[in-house]
Amino acid sequence: MKQKWILLAVLALGALAGYVVGNRQELAQGSLLEVQQQTLARQAEAIGKLESELGVKQTQIATQQAAFEQLQQQLKSQEAQSQELKRQLAFFERIMRPEGEQSGVVIDNLTVQESSVPNRYHYRLALTQPAKQRELFRGQVQIRVEGSQNDKPKILSGRDLQMKAGAGRYSLRYFQLLEGDWQLPDGFVPDRIRVTISKEGRQPAQELLVEWNEVLKPMLAPPTELAPSATSG
Repeated sequence: MKQKWILLAVLALGALAGYVVGNRQELAQGSLLEVQQQTLARQAEAIGKLESELGVKQTQIATQQAAFEQLQQQLKSQEAQSQELKRQLAFFERIMRPEGEQSGVVIDNLTVQESSVPNRYHYRLALTQPAKQRELFRGQVQIRVEGSQNDKPKILSGRDLQMKAGAGRYSLRYFQLLEGDWQLPDGFVPDRIRVTISKEGRQPAQELLVEWNEVLKPMLAPPTELAPSATSG
Protein backbone atom coordinates (compact mmCIF):
# COMPACT_ATOMS: atom_id res chain seq x y z
CA MET A 1 0.00 0.00 0.00
CA LYS A 2 2.81 2.32 0.88
CA GLN A 3 4.55 1.65 -2.42
CA LYS A 4 1.33 2.54 -4.24
CA TRP A 5 1.23 5.93 -2.55
CA ILE A 6 4.84 6.51 -3.37
CA LEU A 7 4.16 5.68 -7.02
CA LEU A 8 1.19 8.07 -7.12
CA ALA A 9 3.32 10.80 -5.57
CA VAL A 10 6.03 10.28 -8.16
CA LEU A 11 3.48 10.46 -10.98
CA ALA A 12 1.96 13.59 -9.51
CA LEU A 13 5.37 15.24 -9.24
CA GLY A 14 6.13 14.25 -12.85
CA ALA A 15 2.87 15.70 -14.08
CA LEU A 16 3.53 18.91 -12.13
CA ALA A 17 7.05 19.14 -13.55
CA GLY A 18 5.73 18.65 -17.10
CA TYR A 19 3.09 21.33 -16.56
CA VAL A 20 5.69 23.75 -15.26
CA VAL A 21 8.09 22.99 -18.13
CA GLY A 22 5.29 23.39 -20.71
CA ASN A 23 4.19 26.71 -19.23
CA ARG A 24 7.77 27.96 -19.16
CA GLN A 25 8.08 27.19 -22.90
CA GLU A 26 4.84 29.03 -23.61
CA LEU A 27 5.95 31.95 -21.47
CA ALA A 28 9.32 31.99 -23.23
CA GLN A 29 7.64 31.91 -26.65
CA GLY A 30 5.26 34.67 -25.64
CA SER A 31 8.12 36.84 -24.38
CA LEU A 32 10.12 36.22 -27.60
CA LEU A 33 7.11 37.22 -29.72
CA GLU A 34 6.69 40.41 -27.74
CA VAL A 35 10.37 41.26 -28.18
CA GLN A 36 10.16 40.64 -31.91
CA GLN A 37 7.06 42.85 -32.20
CA GLN A 38 8.80 45.64 -30.31
CA THR A 39 11.88 45.28 -32.54
CA LEU A 40 9.74 45.44 -35.69
CA ALA A 41 7.96 48.53 -34.35
CA ARG A 42 11.29 50.27 -33.69
CA GLN A 43 12.58 49.30 -37.15
CA ALA A 44 9.40 50.61 -38.79
CA GLU A 45 9.78 53.89 -36.88
CA ALA A 46 13.44 54.15 -37.95
CA ILE A 47 12.52 53.42 -41.58
CA GLY A 48 9.81 56.09 -41.50
CA LYS A 49 12.29 58.61 -40.11
CA LEU A 50 14.85 57.74 -42.77
CA GLU A 51 12.23 58.06 -45.53
CA SER A 52 11.26 61.47 -44.19
CA GLU A 53 14.89 62.59 -44.11
CA LEU A 54 15.39 61.21 -47.63
CA GLY A 55 12.43 63.25 -48.88
CA VAL A 56 13.91 66.41 -47.37
CA LYS A 57 17.31 65.68 -48.95
CA GLN A 58 15.74 65.05 -52.36
CA THR A 59 13.88 68.35 -52.14
CA GLN A 60 17.10 70.13 -51.22
CA ILE A 61 18.96 68.49 -54.12
CA ALA A 62 16.20 69.45 -56.59
CA THR A 63 16.26 73.05 -55.34
CA GLN A 64 20.04 73.24 -55.53
CA GLN A 65 20.01 71.75 -59.03
CA ALA A 66 17.45 74.33 -60.19
CA ALA A 67 19.56 77.11 -58.67
CA PHE A 68 22.68 75.72 -60.38
CA GLU A 69 20.92 75.65 -63.76
CA GLN A 70 19.81 79.25 -63.27
CA LEU A 71 23.37 80.25 -62.43
CA GLN A 72 24.62 78.53 -65.56
CA GLN A 73 22.05 80.40 -67.66
CA GLN A 74 23.02 83.71 -66.09
CA LEU A 75 26.70 82.94 -66.66
CA LYS A 76 26.07 82.21 -70.35
CA SER A 77 24.09 85.44 -70.68
CA GLN A 78 26.82 87.48 -68.97
CA GLU A 79 29.50 85.86 -71.13
CA ALA A 80 27.52 86.72 -74.26
CA GLN A 81 27.13 90.32 -73.08
CA SER A 82 30.85 90.50 -72.30
CA GLN A 83 31.74 89.23 -75.78
CA GLU A 84 29.38 91.77 -77.31
CA LEU A 85 30.97 94.62 -75.31
CA LYS A 86 34.44 93.50 -76.41
CA ARG A 87 33.28 93.39 -80.02
CA GLN A 88 31.82 96.90 -79.75
CA LEU A 89 34.99 98.22 -78.11
CA ALA A 90 37.16 96.79 -80.89
CA PHE A 91 34.74 98.26 -83.45
CA PHE A 92 35.00 101.79 -82.04
CA GLU A 93 38.79 101.48 -81.68
CA ARG A 94 39.01 100.76 -85.38
CA ILE A 95 36.92 103.86 -86.07
CA MET A 96 38.78 106.20 -83.73
CA ARG A 97 42.24 104.89 -84.67
CA PRO A 98 42.19 104.14 -88.39
CA GLU A 99 45.37 102.58 -89.73
CA GLY A 100 44.50 101.92 -93.35
CA GLU A 101 44.94 104.10 -96.40
CA GLN A 102 42.25 102.39 -98.45
CA SER A 103 39.48 104.70 -99.54
CA GLY A 104 35.86 103.73 -99.37
CA VAL A 105 33.41 101.85 -97.20
CA VAL A 106 34.36 98.54 -95.59
CA ILE A 107 31.97 95.85 -94.37
CA ASP A 108 33.12 95.51 -90.76
CA ASN A 109 30.90 92.84 -89.20
CA LEU A 110 27.45 91.29 -89.19
CA THR A 111 25.34 89.80 -86.39
CA VAL A 112 22.00 88.01 -86.57
CA GLN A 113 19.85 87.46 -83.50
CA GLU A 114 16.87 85.21 -82.91
CA SER A 115 13.51 86.71 -81.98
CA SER A 116 10.36 85.46 -80.31
CA VAL A 117 8.62 85.27 -83.71
CA PRO A 118 9.22 82.00 -85.62
CA ASN A 119 11.68 82.38 -88.55
CA ARG A 120 12.21 86.09 -87.82
CA TYR A 121 15.71 87.39 -87.14
CA HIS A 122 17.11 90.80 -86.34
CA TYR A 123 20.28 91.70 -88.25
CA ARG A 124 22.87 94.39 -87.62
CA LEU A 125 25.44 95.24 -90.27
CA ALA A 126 28.34 97.56 -89.39
CA LEU A 127 30.03 99.64 -92.11
CA THR A 128 33.16 101.70 -91.52
CA GLN A 129 35.57 103.93 -93.39
CA PRO A 130 39.04 102.96 -92.17
CA ALA A 131 40.98 105.60 -94.07
CA LYS A 132 42.58 108.44 -92.13
CA GLN A 133 41.27 110.94 -94.66
CA ARG A 134 37.51 110.57 -94.43
CA GLU A 135 35.07 111.57 -97.15
CA LEU A 136 31.35 111.05 -97.52
CA PHE A 137 30.36 107.85 -99.28
CA ARG A 138 26.89 106.83 -100.36
CA GLY A 139 25.75 103.57 -101.85
CA GLN A 140 23.76 100.36 -101.57
CA VAL A 141 24.49 97.11 -99.79
CA GLN A 142 23.22 93.88 -101.31
CA ILE A 143 22.28 91.08 -98.90
CA ARG A 144 21.66 87.46 -99.85
CA VAL A 145 20.91 84.52 -97.58
CA GLU A 146 21.94 81.21 -99.14
CA GLY A 147 20.48 77.90 -98.06
CA SER A 148 18.00 75.24 -99.11
CA GLN A 149 14.27 74.63 -99.17
CA ASN A 150 12.66 71.26 -99.80
CA ASP A 151 16.17 69.82 -100.23
CA LYS A 152 16.88 72.22 -103.12
CA PRO A 153 19.39 75.12 -103.11
CA LYS A 154 17.76 78.51 -102.71
CA ILE A 155 19.01 82.08 -102.41
CA LEU A 156 16.90 84.75 -100.72
CA SER A 157 17.23 88.39 -101.76
CA GLY A 158 16.29 91.40 -99.67
CA ARG A 159 12.77 91.28 -101.06
CA ASP A 160 12.48 87.57 -100.21
CA LEU A 161 13.62 88.42 -96.69
CA GLN A 162 10.90 91.10 -96.46
CA MET A 163 13.45 93.82 -95.83
CA LYS A 164 12.08 97.37 -95.86
CA ALA A 165 12.64 99.48 -98.97
CA GLY A 166 15.95 101.34 -98.74
CA ALA A 167 17.15 99.19 -95.82
CA GLY A 168 20.48 98.58 -97.58
CA ARG A 169 21.33 102.20 -98.37
CA TYR A 170 24.22 103.84 -96.59
CA SER A 171 25.64 107.33 -96.28
CA LEU A 172 28.66 107.63 -94.04
CA ARG A 173 31.90 109.37 -93.32
CA TYR A 174 32.97 107.39 -90.25
CA PHE A 175 30.63 104.47 -89.59
CA GLN A 176 27.02 103.38 -89.92
CA LEU A 177 24.89 100.57 -88.54
CA LEU A 178 22.30 99.08 -90.85
CA GLU A 179 19.78 96.98 -88.99
CA GLY A 180 16.33 95.53 -89.44
CA ASP A 181 14.47 92.23 -89.56
CA TRP A 182 14.52 89.22 -91.85
CA GLN A 183 11.57 86.89 -92.22
CA LEU A 184 12.62 83.49 -93.55
CA PRO A 185 10.09 81.37 -95.46
CA ASP A 186 8.75 78.27 -93.74
CA GLY A 187 10.95 75.27 -94.43
CA PHE A 188 13.96 77.34 -95.48
CA VAL A 189 17.28 76.24 -93.95
CA PRO A 190 19.91 79.04 -93.97
CA ASP A 191 23.56 78.11 -94.55
CA ARG A 192 25.45 81.35 -95.17
CA ILE A 193 25.05 85.08 -95.70
CA ARG A 194 26.62 87.06 -98.52
CA VAL A 195 26.92 90.86 -98.21
CA THR A 196 28.32 92.83 -101.15
CA ILE A 197 29.03 96.43 -102.12
CA SER A 198 29.61 97.01 -105.82
CA LYS A 199 32.55 99.04 -107.10
CA GLU A 200 31.50 102.59 -107.93
CA GLY A 201 33.93 105.50 -108.40
CA ARG A 202 36.36 105.55 -105.46
CA GLN A 203 34.36 102.87 -103.71
CA PRO A 204 36.07 99.48 -104.11
CA ALA A 205 34.10 96.27 -104.38
CA GLN A 206 33.49 94.64 -101.00
CA GLU A 207 32.14 91.22 -100.03
CA LEU A 208 31.51 89.47 -96.74
CA LEU A 209 30.63 85.76 -96.81
CA VAL A 210 29.91 84.20 -93.41
CA GLU A 211 28.36 80.99 -92.18
CA TRP A 212 24.91 81.42 -90.64
CA ASN A 213 25.88 79.70 -87.39
CA GLU A 214 28.96 81.91 -87.00
CA VAL A 215 26.96 85.14 -86.75
CA LEU A 216 23.74 83.80 -85.21
CA LYS A 217 23.14 84.84 -81.61
CA PRO A 218 20.40 83.36 -79.40
CA MET A 219 17.56 85.45 -78.10
CA LEU A 220 18.57 87.08 -74.84
CA ALA A 221 16.54 85.71 -71.94
CA PRO A 222 15.52 88.06 -69.09
CA PRO A 223 17.46 87.50 -65.86
CA THR A 224 15.79 85.08 -63.46
CA GLU A 225 15.75 85.23 -59.69
CA LEU A 226 17.32 82.37 -57.84
CA ALA A 227 14.90 80.11 -55.97
CA PRO A 228 15.33 80.22 -52.15
CA SER A 229 17.21 77.27 -50.71
CA ALA A 230 15.18 74.70 -48.78
CA THR A 231 17.76 74.85 -45.99
CA SER A 232 17.57 78.63 -45.59
CA GLY A 233 15.63 80.29 -42.82
